[in-house]
Amino acid sequence: MKSHRGWAVLGAALALGTAGAAAAQSIHCESRDYRRNFCATGQITGAQIISQTSNAACVQGRTWGWDRNGIWVNDGCAGDFAYQGGWGPQPGPPIGTNSIQCESRDYQQNFCNTGVRISRAWVAQQQSQAPCIQGRSWGWDQRGIWVSQGCSAVFSFAAGGGPPPRPPLASSVECESRNYQQGWCDTGRNIRRAWVAEQRSQSPCIQGQTWGWRDRGIWVNGGCSAVFAFEQR
Repeated sequence: MKSHRGWAVLGAALALGTAGAAAAQSIHCESRDYRRNFCATGQITGAQIISQTSNAACVQGRTWGWDRNGIWVNDGCAGDFAYQGGWGPQPGPPIGTNSIQCESRDYQQNFCNTGVRISRAWVAQQQSQAPCIQGRSWGWDQRGIWVSQGCSAVFSFAAGGGPPPRPPLASSVECESRNYQQGWCDTGRNIRRAWVAEQRSQSPCIQGQTWGWRDRGIWVNGGCSAVFAFEQR
């Protein structure tokens, strides 16, 4: 026999649309200490509250809502939310053929030899909760990449000598989550994909958890602060 919550999710799926019945999922999201919180889901096309768990009211558009990337709550709202969609993470940065995964296990320093002489390197996709900050928890020399303090990431690099080329930054914007609150940084144009070009916070910037993007901007949360590169549509 299905639980009451299971029936609620199914009912919400039907309310969100027939096509969403098979794809409906649920997530618990809570505004702690009456602060705004964002709960990432991956891309979604609709959401509905199925069970309020707080004494504070959950009113759509006032104390909770959703966008393409997840559910937000505020002013003490807490509940279980059903959502339709969820097609996995957004496309990441352009990782070229010159890339290598390097991991600091048990927070120990590690060196990853690229096998070729390199002239520049940058974080293409951070994979750790611990921040990857150039010069502090990762860096490079002509032989390869070093990581420490728990940093784990896929690094892209330029091979060979000559002037060091820059990473593929078509455009960029700085975005900061102040006091661990959600922030929104408008890019002024529609974007096709985005990635962290330079993390500046001690708090990790993890796509889908503490940062993400939608049509015309970048959102950050949980203390993430970084320069984000993006490609225009």
